[in-house]
Amino acid sequence: MFNVLVVDGDHQFLSLFRQNADTWPGVKVDTASTIREAEDVLKDARCDMVVSEYALAENNGIDLLRYVRSRLGDTPFILLTGSSDGEIAAEASRFGISAYFIKKADLMPFFSEIYGKVRQEMGKKEFVENLRERESRCRTILESQPGLICRFGPDLILTFVNRAFTQLVGGTPESPGKMCITDYIHPEDRDTFNDAIRALSPDNQSVMLDLRIHAPNQGTNKTHLVAWTFTAAFGDGQIPVLIQGTGMDVSMEREHAEEQARQLENLAFLSRTAMEFVDMDDSDDIFRFIAENLYSLLPHSAVAVSVHDPVARTFTVRSVVGDEDILSALKENFKMDIEGMVLSTDTHSFVQVGLFQKGLTEAPSLYHVFMHIFPEEACKRIEEVCSFGKIYTLGFSSQGELFGHVTFVLRKGDTIPNPGLIEAFANQASVALLRWKARKVAEDEIAKVHAGLEQAVAERTAALRAANENLESFSYSVSHDLRAPLRYIDGFSGILETEHAKDLSPEGRRLVEKIRQNTVQMAALIEALLEFSRAGRKAIQRERIDMRALARDVLGELAASRHGQQVETVIGDLPACMADPLLIRQVMQNLLSNALKFSRCRDISRIEVGSYDDEGQPVYFVRDNGIGVDMKYADRLFKVFERLHDGGEYEGTGIGLAIVESIIKRHGGRVWIESGIDKGFSCHFTIGG
Repeated sequence: MFNVLVVDGDHQFLSLFRQNADTWPGVKVDTASTIREAEDVLKDARCDMVVSEYALAENNGIDLLRYVRSRLGDTPFILLTGSSDGEIAAEASRFGISAYFIKKADLMPFFSEIYGKVRQEMGKKEFVENLRERESRCRTILESQPGLICRFGPDLILTFVNRAFTQLVGGTPESPGKMCITDYIHPEDRDTFNDAIRALSPDNQSVMLDLRIHAPNQGTNKTHLVAWTFTAAFGDGQIPVLIQGTGMDVSMEREHAEEQARQLENLAFLSRTAMEFVDMDDSDDIFRFIAENLYSLLPHSAVAVSVHDPVARTFTVRSVVGDEDILSALKENFKMDIEGMVLSTDTHSFVQVGLFQKGLTEAPSLYHVFMHIFPEEACKRIEEVCSFGKIYTLGFSSQGELFGHVTFVLRKGDTIPNPGLIEAFANQASVALLRWKARKVAEDEIAKVHAGLEQAVAERTAALRAANENLESFSYSVSHDLRAPLRYIDGFSGILETEHAKDLSPEGRRLVEKIRQNTVQMAALIEALLEFSRAGRKAIQRERIDMRALARDVLGELAASRHGQQVETVIGDLPACMADPLLIRQVMQNLLSNALKFSRCRDISRIEVGSYDDEGQPVYFVRDNGIGVDMKYADRLFKVFERLHDGGEYEGTGIGLAIVESIIKRHGGRVWIESGIDKGFSCHFTIGG
């Protein structure tokens, strides 16, 4: 039953109202002619709506509205007046009236309007009661859910939180009915939450967002990252009647993902710089390259790279990179550019000993770093002006030889974010400097040859041989440096998976498995990089090759390993050629392996190897009936690590065609593809004379 109290000093109006309301199903009407009578009724009887005349004998309807709001909260209230008065309407709206009606001479339509509002509020009441009933029925179920669940109204006051929510914030909330959901949300996330809740509407009833949650009495020092879904229930209007939030604590998952991402970023950095070291020309400034990459790992600092001359017992500053204010302060106080200056180690032999140590060494001061050649007052002034913090040095050494060192200065309060990565890069730089030094030796020998020294020819040959050996050593060292972190990751995650599996949740075991899968993938990428590097450096030894026999041999080996794959092969006439057998075999292996891989989705894989004549030059091709590619992406296929297909469905590193192009170009030939989506794939190539 929906209980309505009608307050009006006009007894005839009250009588007519009661008579009309008798026909309203589900509605019970009580009447009062004064505010005092109305207060007595409200004390003794339940009331779902108040309808009041503004002009009453003692006071007015606004006074009654204030009383209702103080005692009954947001109970619907309809104000009636005899005439339109904007001031009355404005004052009533401040207290939240449901409707404002002007009495009409013809009361029947007027009562119909009031009944329409009554029916609207009856619908809201029924809706809320149904929600409460459903909430009561499912409360036990919600309490047992592992995820976080909370409910609140449009005023954001919590009406329900489950056990998982209270446990996450460290105890039972102090009176949920008086706590606001925003009390548990990190202050920096509250605007995001409020904007999302305001955007809820009958057409957009759910929103998903991540929020940091904390206990109000513990501050924001300990927070949990929770992935929330907030869903609103609406009545007849645009304001939600109830909002329910369901969340899952993803703090640990994000931490694992972030750590894995950091490891992959580190490997990507080392992989990129290793390749750039390999491809570096003689004219490239290796010292600048080293300084800039270290500075990228240590922003808001200064980095200086020096080269060591063991004969002259000196260090020469070859490159300085840093924040502009630091570089300006050094130049202003030292009255010179430190790039290019020479520091003698005759009286500071301990410096060389310290730089042979593995890892970072902390230097006591700038005065010490410059071996006391500048006034100590100037050094202290620079440290103060630039707010210097700790200073570190790290030597570049390999095979017992010191090539140089790097010095970097941090600001006060700054720390080294990733010392392991800096040391791994320093190892790469040491190997690269070994190669650089060998190259300089070779250049000196070539100069002697140009000067007419016959003996220099033999020495040049030896130096070049040593340079090639150093290059191989460099490749090995790079692969070792890149593989070492992978082995640690794989080893420790393997221990975690085998020996501590019982301590991990299913999600934890899944994340460990993902880490191990990524290490396997990165190991394959490193091996592919080295294979690509070897393909580009190997000297070509041309011999006569029977291309038909080669294709048959390679295809037989590859097809034998494809258990369960039905393969139909066609090998046409393939003219012999003069080329390097090992490299051309690599070309055929890569092309046929791709053909088998990307056609395995067919009931029968059809692989064709053939040739045709193009203006007197033989063109070889490998064709399949596989999934093909869009030709607008054809130029990307020959780039390192470019893949057009999902790595989860089709294994590989994305480097096979890059190796093919490298080998073919080194033979003086050219390579291209013809394909289409779901139309198979063919690769054509020529071999120069």
